[in-house]
Amino acid sequence: MSNLLTAEVEEALKPRTGLNVILAVGNPLRSDDGVGPHIAARLEPSSRLKVIDAESTPENVIGEVAKFNPAYIIVIDAADFKGEAGEVRLIAKEHIPETALSTHSISLKVIAHILSEDTGAELKFLGIQPKSVAMGEGISPEVRAGARAIINRINKEFRS
Repeated sequence: MSNLLTAEVEEALKPRTGLNVILAVGNPLRSDDGVGPHIAARLEPSSRLKVIDAESTPENVIGEVAKFNPAYIIVIDAADFKGEAGEVRLIAKEHIPETALSTHSISLKVIAHILSEDTGAELKFLGIQPKSVAMGEGISPEVRAGARAIINRINKEFRS
């Protein structure tokens, strides 16, 4: 389990010139769907990185993200792409489903489109395969391992 991130994911987690934003999405009361907020809470402060925990309402923070005029936005959320629990994948914008990926009322495809239009920023979507999104707090060990790999990589890449 030492290398849970593909080269493609590691590249996506590298800082870009300008301000970078991590937009963490998920519901901490729905088991592994809370992985986005779990990650956001563990990222170290950096002058090059703004972390926004949108929980289950990313539509409510579009304006907040836009006001930072970011160069790069990474959206992190649980996503059921039929992989192994805890698997991390970079999902192309054109492959984000029109319907909500987990428990959000507005699809992340719509959110991604609005953010791209409003900011002109490069945008990547990082999905983590959940084991369960049933009601209940706590993240499965598999998803926690994937989250830890992301946290470690971001903290390393964005050290001020």
